[in-house]
Parts: sequence; C-alpha cells; structure tokens
Amino acid sequence: MIQILLALIFTTALFQDPAIVRQSEAHFARGVEMQQKGDLQGARDAYEAALKLIPQRIDALTNLGVIYARLGNYEQAVKNYKAALALDSSEQNIRLNLGIAYFQMDRFDLAETELSRVAQSQPNNMQAKLLLGTCLFSLGKMKDAITILEPVYASFPKDISVAYILANSYLHNEQIEQGQQLVDTVFKSLNSAESHLIIGTLYTMRRELQPAVDELLQATVLNPKLPTAHSQLGVVYLMSGNRELAVKAFQAELTINPNDFIANTRLGWIYREDGKLEEGEKLLKRALELRPNDPGPMFQLAQLVNAQGKPEEAVTLLEGVIKQLPNYSPAHVLLARIYFKLKRNDDARREQAIIEKLRIEEQQKQPTVESQKLSDPKNRAIKDPLLKQPER
Repeated sequence: MIQILLALIFTTALFQDPAIVRQSEAHFARGVEMQQKGDLQGARDAYEAALKLIPQRIDALTNLGVIYARLGNYEQAVKNYKAALALDSSEQNIRLNLGIAYFQMDRFDLAETELSRVAQSQPNNMQAKLLLGTCLFSLGKMKDAITILEPVYASFPKDISVAYILANSYLHNEQIEQGQQLVDTVFKSLNSAESHLIIGTLYTMRRELQPAVDELLQATVLNPKLPTAHSQLGVVYLMSGNRELAVKAFQAELTINPNDFIANTRLGWIYREDGKLEEGEKLLKRALELRPNDPGPMFQLAQLVNAQGKPEEAVTLLEGVIKQLPNYSPAHVLLARIYFKLKRNDDARREQAIIEKLRIEEQQKQPTVESQKLSDPKNRAIKDPLLKQPER
C-alpha cells in the first residue's frame, strides 16, 4: 500500500513545481512529527497546509481524517476519509476509519455499509466484524448481528465486549437458551453494571419482572451512565403497568444517551397518547433517523401526524408500515379511515377488504398444544412490539 501511495504522490508531483512538492512534503513531515508528539492542532494545520499545495495526497487526507476524529470532529473526519477513498477505493484501512467515524456519530446505517465492505474484503478483521455486529444490533437486525458475532466470539471467547453484544443479540432475537448460556458462562460471576444489565434483560425476556427490575436498578447504581440500562428499565416498568416510573426511566436514558432508539420510540408513543404531540413528534422522528423505516415509530408517528391534521403525511407513513407488515390490521384500519376522509373511496374499500380477510384468517387459526404451552408466561419469550411490529 505504501508503494501505491508513493506512486500516486509522485505521479501527481510530475505535474507540480518541484518547489511546491518539496514544501508540501515538509508540511506533511511536520504534521507527522506533531501528531507523534500529541499536538493535534499543530498536526491538523500542517496536514492542511500540505493539502493546500497538493490536494490529492491520500496520506495527508487520511492522517487529517484521523486528527479530526481524535479531536471529536467526526463530520470533518468523514469528509477527509471520503476524499481519500475517492482517490483509492480499495484502501480498506481508510474505509474502516470511515466506518468508525460513522459509528461514533451514531450513524449506524452508514457505518454498516462501510464496515460490511471491510469485513467482506478482510474476513479475519475482527475489529471490523465486532463493530459491524454492534451496528446491526443497534439497527435492530438481531439475526444478522448474531451471524457476524458468533465467529468473533468463537475466536475471542474471553472478550467481554463481544460476549456482551452477542448475548444482547440472542436475547432480543428471542434465542433465550443461547442467551442464558452466555449469561451463565460469562456474566453471572461478575458484579459489573454490564452483567446486571444482561441478567436483567434475560429476566425481562422471560417475563420475570421483579427480578428484572432489581437487576436493572443495580446496573444503574453501579454505572448511572451505562447506555440502554435506563431504557431497559423503562420497558420493564411499562410491562409492569407503572407508566410514571417508565417515563422517568426513558427521560433518564435520553439525558445520557439521546440516540437510544427504544427510549425515543417509547417516550414518543407515551407523549402521543398524553396529547404532547410536539414533544412526541420530535422523539419519533429521531427514532426513525436512528432506524430508517422501522415500522414501530413509523406507526406511532402516523397516528400522531393524523391527530395534528396531516392526513396525507399519515397515509405515506401507514403505507410504509403496511409494506413491511402487510398483515398488521391496525395500520389497515387507520389507513381505511383516512382514505375515506380524503375521499379516496376505492382505496378505502380495498383496505376494508384486506381487514376482513385478515379477520377471517385470524378466526380460522386454531390453537395447537404447543401454542397453548407458549401462552403460559413462564414459557413465553417477550416479543417487543416496537422491534417486531408496531404498537397500538
């Protein structure tokens, strides 16, 4: 790779004044020296000076991206990494840096794209795979996250961070047995906030609500800023019927972790029901930014904008929900009502026919012995409707 970079630099240099090339090289060398000494501002200025003279320097663009990332300016880091990749799209280390920058910005959808390309090009790059698995988990793609993370955990069975994300992915994908095995193997002997969060999540999925509350409260005591701990506690409070404590938990999560999908969605739903439409709209739109086209917040937002007197916007959202969940009756019911309101009678009658068809299909379903067993709360995993299907 160094040879390629040098070739590109020297090729560009053929069309430059030798004095300009020497000056650019001097600025770049000073940038490297400053970077090694920890003078990030000085390194940034030196790399920018080198690029001002020769803009198509992959080495300077890449190093400048690293400097901006270390300064916390991820937007500028992304800009420089993308400029470097425009010159050489095969350089996977730069692409990895780009994926990490998107990850730090909570742009998990964009990070997934870049990290997937790195993982495909470098199958043994476990850092890329761990980050990719974490992105997939954050996007609610639990099955895909498990596929990526299982071989990583097999290679690094003592890595707590890998076990943590994999266990969470198992539990949220309703693979309770696999999640239980990881909890027993890795986390039960630990007294960390993360271990209490994992165990609390396991109790939640098994609908053992009081033990779940106890574990999650312990997690928040040990680390009040642990991401998702307050959010998961809010979910359990909602399941217990304690709406007031749920609201406080979701608000606490958003104070420390404003990009938590569940807290944005659940609190937005509660605000919608309480008539706080402006506050709810902001949260639900943020949830959709985090997970574009997720049907849970999409359905909640459709109801909210309809209540605001925006039926056309509600129709667009509901049609998006139905595209992903064609058998979700509440979306068809609301869509039919709005179609009638908009004088789109043919569309409304089509929705009514679908509603009747779904009703008949539901009536024809006969419970099997296995489904009766699963109806027992002791045997049933909890399906989070905001991850699997929209809330009413």
